[in-house]
Amino acid sequence: MKRPDFDSIKTYEEFKKYDWHRVDLQEICKDHGLLFLGTEKKLNKVIEAYFNGVKIPPRRNWYTNKVLCCWVNENGAMMDINAGILLFNLILCAIGFINYVRGADEGHYTLPIVFGITGLIVAALFIAIDKDIDVIRSHGPICGDKKFTREYVDEQANSEETERLRYADILLAPDIIIGVTAGVAAVAYEDISSLHVKKIWHTKRDGPRGSYRYIEYYTYKIIVTTNKGKKIAISESMQDGDYAAKAIHEHCLKYNPEVKLLDMKYSCLTQEDKEKPIVEGQGVKHSVDLAIQEQYLTSISVDGGLKKRFVRYHRRFAFILILESLPVSAIASAILFFAARIIRNIMGAVFLLPAALFPFYAIYNLFSTLKSISKDDIEFYSGEIADKTKQGYIIKGVSYYKFGFIKTMRPEGEPNIGDRVILARLKDGYSLIADNR
Repeated sequence: MKRPDFDSIKTYEEFKKYDWHRVDLQEICKDHGLLFLGTEKKLNKVIEAYFNGVKIPPRRNWYTNKVLCCWVNENGAMMDINAGILLFNLILCAIGFINYVRGADEGHYTLPIVFGITGLIVAALFIAIDKDIDVIRSHGPICGDKKFTREYVDEQANSEETERLRYADILLAPDIIIGVTAGVAAVAYEDISSLHVKKIWHTKRDGPRGSYRYIEYYTYKIIVTTNKGKKIAISESMQDGDYAAKAIHEHCLKYNPEVKLLDMKYSCLTQEDKEKPIVEGQGVKHSVDLAIQEQYLTSISVDGGLKKRFVRYHRRFAFILILESLPVSAIASAILFFAARIIRNIMGAVFLLPAALFPFYAIYNLFSTLKSISKDDIEFYSGEIADKTKQGYIIKGVSYYKFGFIKTMRPEGEPNIGDRVILARLKDGYSLIADNR
């Protein structure tokens, strides 16, 4: 049975006639300013009360704007428990220090202090993961040189003129810019001196608890600096913020021509990005497929000679990878052998094991490449350059990835924004190419 629009339903009995999933119930509650967190049964109770004239608001009913309200309620969900853990361990530490000052036996102050400090560290981690501090600060909210009330920020967010960026829920309101994902922050356009993106390096465990495998990932913060030097993060996301920062900068220039867009900054252990000739992965493949559906990219046929040069590059690259892997593997194997036979402790060098096995991956990559070539798993698309950065070119419709030209297939001149380029795919790797013969 096709469900009608929720607002056209007059009674809860009529509402129950249709099949509503938990996600649907949450969206209904969000759209109508109701409590939207909980089980399906609980959300049905909230909606039943709504039909009976009783509106049950979200736990933190600080904002009426949907984006702001969702963020302050979806984060900090364990705040009360985390606060309890923090308070309990503070009390333990206090008891330990009091016993120490009173000259009590060692056992009466050592254990409370040790357990208390350990508990404080755990509580601090939970608070950071749950973004409790950001939620508490959002009650204010976080402001630049000019201070704004929560009501004013809410009014600006609800304005019909407000533009919402798809990236990290940034709201470009008439008089202020509102960030959400790093805590609700509001900065007046005339207060902004500059803005930049900061790339931050992280690691996380790959696999079940106890696994020693870790993978790297990055988050990107868009940070505005006010005229008085105050730095405020208006967003934090795992998506590259460079493109969003440029969109924000262009918007800010309408109100404040003095705003500067600075180069990306990097946290400790974060390497600077360079243009890569091949961008690969399921994420970029999904984005390209979506861009094709939205007609930002169109499938094209290319000259046979251009296709042969593209294939030749990938075949040559696969063979070179094998040659490069051999000395790397030899050095890593020698270190592992030395650790095992001389030092008799291989644990300190176990991280070199992937390098020792590198040739096996290179051989697999060669056969995989040759198989894709034989199956003609190659496609070419025509797209428009939306922007250019140090990390590569941004193609319209695929704004979260930066593509680079294959060195031997670069155009003679530097492409400009708006120019059409060829995006080529082999397997799940994408490159820009040009016929520069």
